[in-house]
Amino acid sequence: MRTHNLIPTFCLLFSIQFSFAQSIPDSLSKVLDKKDLPVEERIMTMGLLSRSLTLTDNKKALEIGQQMLLLSRTLKDPKYMVYSFGALAPLYAQLDDLEKVKQSTDSTVWYAAKTTDRQAKGFSWYIKAWQKATQDDNKEAIKYCIEALKYLEGSNTYYEASIYNIMSGTYAEWHDFPASRKYAQLCISKGWEINDYDYIIDGMRAMSTCYHNSFKEHDKDSSLLDSTFLYNRNAINLYFQHRDRVIFHSSMAILAVNTAGLYQEHFPAGYKDSVLKYLNIGLKIGLEIGYEEVIAACYGMLSDYAIADGDYKKAEDLLAKGLAVMRSGSNKNSTTTIQFMQALANLAEKQGDFAKALKYHKEYSEMDHALFDAEKLAIGKRLEVQYQTEKKEAALKALKKTASLNRKLSYLYIFIIVLAVASLIFLFLYFRARLKDAELHARLKEEEAMRSIAEQQLLQERQERLQKNLLAGSLQVEQKDELLQAVQKKIEENKDEKSALKQINQIIDQSKRIDDTIGAYKADFDNINPAFYEQLKEKSDNTLSRLDLKHCSYISIGLTNKEIAQRLGIAPKSILMARYRIKLKLGLGKDNDLDEFIAKLK
Repeated sequence: MRTHNLIPTFCLLFSIQFSFAQSIPDSLSKVLDKKDLPVEERIMTMGLLSRSLTLTDNKKALEIGQQMLLLSRTLKDPKYMVYSFGALAPLYAQLDDLEKVKQSTDSTVWYAAKTTDRQAKGFSWYIKAWQKATQDDNKEAIKYCIEALKYLEGSNTYYEASIYNIMSGTYAEWHDFPASRKYAQLCISKGWEINDYDYIIDGMRAMSTCYHNSFKEHDKDSSLLDSTFLYNRNAINLYFQHRDRVIFHSSMAILAVNTAGLYQEHFPAGYKDSVLKYLNIGLKIGLEIGYEEVIAACYGMLSDYAIADGDYKKAEDLLAKGLAVMRSGSNKNSTTTIQFMQALANLAEKQGDFAKALKYHKEYSEMDHALFDAEKLAIGKRLEVQYQTEKKEAALKALKKTASLNRKLSYLYIFIIVLAVASLIFLFLYFRARLKDAELHARLKEEEAMRSIAEQQLLQERQERLQKNLLAGSLQVEQKDELLQAVQKKIEENKDEKSALKQINQIIDQSKRIDDTIGAYKADFDNINPAFYEQLKEKSDNTLSRLDLKHCSYISIGLTNKEIAQRLGIAPKSILMARYRIKLKLGLGKDNDLDEFIAKLK
């Protein structure tokens, strides 16, 4: 994290980079190796190093952040505590530890109130805005962004550029594209002003996203799509010109993969070379920095092209590499690993190797169950944390009340001592005994009530999980049945190749029999929660299609946009348009959140 008093440190940092062509993390580590480095500069340099390792080695980044916090406690100025807790918040977010994210964010604001440093105060509100943005609380995010800018606007810090980036993304979600472009341009301008290529590139990426979202609403205006690709290409060219000055190489890896996805989405046939070009860029950067998610995504997309070319051996090798990356990486992602297993199983079926397909299906099923069990355990732990937090807060309030009462009694005791020492002792013992009995009784009663509430919440969570699993299973079976019917229809239309078609027909019939067996144990998704679908149909005047209802069902069970796209068989970029169309049918305004609306129907 950068402040004015660290200019000498960063002059030294960049001289190291240019002399030895080291990476940013290596250069920062070399700065930290200096024995005579002042504690203040050491703390801020550790913050930069932690930031640069967030996506590629979260474990090491967290260790550095915790060391940064310990060092900050040795200094009188609370602003260093602000920066330390601000560095820890995104690291805990990577671990999905929402309780520690909240604690770190609240601590940032608390310590900011104790310092006179304007940049530290602005930084604390920036972290609060970031937290709200990650929770999709867009109104609060904008509110805290504006609060942060009161302290940071015109300052020579990267926080200001970060705030513009958050605001650009938020206004894009609200489909306010002029405002989104405005803040994306401010992010780019601020990046040039402070000579920070990470934020220049981030601003270009935000601008590209804004133009792409505009194109989705005005798809006849090809200039919007041209601008989308222009900003992406400019960002990638700038990266390769100044990559030694970039901290977040992971952002460029993601941008390259997204660019490949754009070519694949809008030019599926004639731009294969462009798709492969940007996939290879993303893969190269991902391998250099060890960014497992990007590496796996590249291998997955490349395997799709190999399958399309009929090169199943190459496709299998690519999927196996992707699976190996996810299994050996430091940042475990069970969901992605499961997807690779499922893809390998499907590929084995295509090749006719049913033994291998069965093996992968078993592994996929076991891991899927383990993931589900882990989610249940996480829910239990989260409830326990909430219970303990509420318990501590209640105890703290009781202690404050006791302290306040004791202060009042002290004045009374002083007066009573003047009158009679014996009366003072008697009254002191009497009130103290009564106070302890009252506190003990209240504490026992409160603990019993909170335990009962926690048990009820746990039972409700389990019931909702079972209902979601039943709904998800029904949707998957129905989706597969629709796919099989479409394939069988094609077979009927091409009856000339009888031998091959007959074998495929047999496989489909066998799959249908399996699905019929499964279907005997599952209800139709309309019947799982009929009130939910009746409300949707009534709200939309019965204009929602069955595909729209499926989409709403997937939202209700908590799937992400990417997962919904995979289930519905559409491009991830098309999900936003589908959500927009559903909102129109439901009569929702721009400020209404579709996820919140559906959650209220359940």
